[in-house]
Amino acid sequence: MHRILNFIHNNNIDVVDEIFKDKVSSGMLSHLMNKKENYKRQFNDNLRVWFEFIGHLDNENSEIIFKYINTKSKI
Repeated sequence: MHRILNFIHNNNIDVVDEIFKDKVSSGMLSHLMNKKENYKRQFNDNLRVWFEFIGHLDNENSEIIFKYINTKSKI
């Protein structure tokens, strides 16, 4: 849990493009980017946007982001 919180605190939500690129279809990537942009406009707070974005992912996409966080971030 600490690793996830540390990651979202220290990374801008725009990194999600890098996280999902080449791991999901182009249609799903476009959908995820649209959701991210909508949350950014709605909340204008990086932490809140992260919580909304992660909180609305399905299981498959949650696994992708959590694997990325566990391999790319340091505690």
